Amino acid sequence: MNDQQLKKTAARTYSQLLAICGEKQAYYGFMRLCGLAFADRSALEAIMSRPEELRIALFYEKCRQLAEKYGGIFSLYGELSVPSALLSDGGAASELLSLPREVFAGDDAVLGWCHQYFNEPYRNEISVGLKSSKRLSTEKIAPATQIFTPDWVVRYMVDNTLGPYLAEHGYTAGSGELTFSAELKQAEKLPLEAIKLIDPCMGSGNVLLYAFDVFFEQYLAQGYTAKIAAEKVLKYNLFGLELDERARAAAETAIRVKAQKFGANTLPQVYDFAGVSENTGSLHSEIDLPKANEKAAIIGKLLGQKYAVVVTNPPYLGKPAMNEELSAYVRKNFADYSADLFSAFMARCLDMTENSGYIGFLTPATWLFLQSYEKLRKRIFESCFLQTLIHFEYSAFEAATVPLCSFTIKNAEKSGRGVYLRLSEFKGGMEEQRIKAAEAISAKDCGYRFEADTADFLMIPSAPCAYWLGQDMLRAFSGRTLGSTVDIREGLISGDNDRFLRRWYEVEVDRIAFLSTHKKRWYLLNKGGEYRKWYGNRLFVVNWENDGYEIKHFTDKNGKLRSRPQGLDYNFRPSVSWSQITSGAFSARYFDENFMFNVAGSSAFPHNEQQLMMLIGLLNSKVASELAQVLNPTLNMNPGDAARLPLPDAELYDADTEAAVRENIEICTADWDSFETSYGFKRHPLI
Repeated sequence: MNDQQLKKTAARTYSQLLAICGEKQAYYGFMRLCGLAFADRSALEAIMSRPEELRIALFYEKCRQLAEKYGGIFSLYGELSVPSALLSDGGAASELLSLPREVFAGDDAVLGWCHQYFNEPYRNEISVGLKSSKRLSTEKIAPATQIFTPDWVVRYMVDNTLGPYLAEHGYTAGSGELTFSAELKQAEKLPLEAIKLIDPCMGSGNVLLYAFDVFFEQYLAQGYTAKIAAEKVLKYNLFGLELDERARAAAETAIRVKAQKFGANTLPQVYDFAGVSENTGSLHSEIDLPKANEKAAIIGKLLGQKYAVVVTNPPYLGKPAMNEELSAYVRKNFADYSADLFSAFMARCLDMTENSGYIGFLTPATWLFLQSYEKLRKRIFESCFLQTLIHFEYSAFEAATVPLCSFTIKNAEKSGRGVYLRLSEFKGGMEEQRIKAAEAISAKDCGYRFEADTADFLMIPSAPCAYWLGQDMLRAFSGRTLGSTVDIREGLISGDNDRFLRRWYEVEVDRIAFLSTHKKRWYLLNKGGEYRKWYGNRLFVVNWENDGYEIKHFTDKNGKLRSRPQGLDYNFRPSVSWSQITSGAFSARYFDENFMFNVAGSSAFPHNEQQLMMLIGLLNSKVASELAQVLNPTLNMNPGDAARLPLPDAELYDADTEAAVRENIEICTADWDSFETSYGFKRHPLI
């Protein structure tokens, strides 16, 4: 599909229509136009061949006809007028018809892309607001959190959930390019009509569209006609729930167009929460869902059922962005999984899945490692089987602002070793990720395919999903830790760095205490900094005159202390330090007894000089860097993460190692002092 052309058309139409009509009118006008191009392109061509003054009436009449046939996005034809700009020469209709036919004819999920592309400018506006820590109102949750799942990720999730479930229950499941081989436990054969799949965050329905094909082929194999097969799929097998009535409408239309190709008129069982629960949606259980009307009763029944397969791309929304109602609901009902909306949905989906059923997810990869998701990981590792996982390259998914992963789970105790693909080294977007994932299915020795037992993850503090670690590295976590051996502290928070901190060359040199015993205004400060091993990042000074009186008494207008003078007993002590915010690699530096430290320069304080040198050497080793990535693979290394770094079981001291560490510090000191930004600079080495 030529998605870039479609994306540009959607963006231009969004800007054009919002200048002349309301957002809802603009959205449904554009989506009905796309729906007509999808369902009956020749009708749109015929309308556009007529004089402009006739087109609106003809388009309106066609939408009325399609509302009876396909519902969904055409259903509001009588409530919302069509902006004439859509049908003018050179307008959106002309642009859509200029696209290759296969854009609409070759992709059942094209309405989902139309929905996403048209909403993208609005979604970007909301994202800007989120950067200033604004909470999302109910009506903004859906557009802010909807991300269309690429078709190959949909196929991967469905083929590795519904596929094995069918195979275990007596059916011959097809095999796609991203189908992993798995050890299957045969169970009693079930009638196809008894196998239910739900997408509780279905968006515009692309998961259901592909699952339709899988079920449809199974019915055909049993001898049913295409019409009856399609009717059975919609009646017995597919279910979808969605917070956003617009996305639900797009899903309904796409599914009905697909089914009616085979003559099936059965309505798809897809529902939105408009008028029922527009804030928390599928997080509800049947018990606590308000039964406001008939639709609520139907949704309540769907939420109360167990499903053989659950496949979804849940909304991503952190705690700070949740509105008060949503935040309170998540805290009350998903306290252990409340770090993000997606983690609450993961827990809810586990509850919706029958024993030995399957679940497929596309989520942020943060749940694999961060401490805030520890209880979620342990629930999965202890009671489920994480069968397969694709860990995408950090920026591969352009529409997402976080690194993502897709994975499949069997809701049963582990029955083997899971397969994990680490695609972090492959840049080039999601198409490159697809190619590499497909290669790894058959090439087990490709270098980025790993097999691991989730029980091993439980050996590591906070149970990160460190699937690439060998047994020797795993065993390292069973011994001593950095936090049990030395004191680790988080340093000063001034409350206003612009006020209290300076670079050393920005103040009068004779007012800087280069020795901690001096009584001056400005004191040397370890403030973290860029990746640098052994020595360096000695740029800042802090106003600590009169033992930091001004910082210690820095309050807001209500008298609340803005600063946090912490770790003060550890100031002016030799330390090994690292930056709390890193460039992706871990590095440690030596600081002598003349330095204070702040929160960005977290530090460990060994008990003697020999231990200090050995720790600096250890923390700058490749092993330590790898272990640090396990504990927190993001760009942050906080004191809690560092405290969990494993150390050798016994105190190690080697004179040659100490000498090498001291030599490295001397070399890096000379390098740092060769530039004028160092207060130890004497002359440039080339002079």
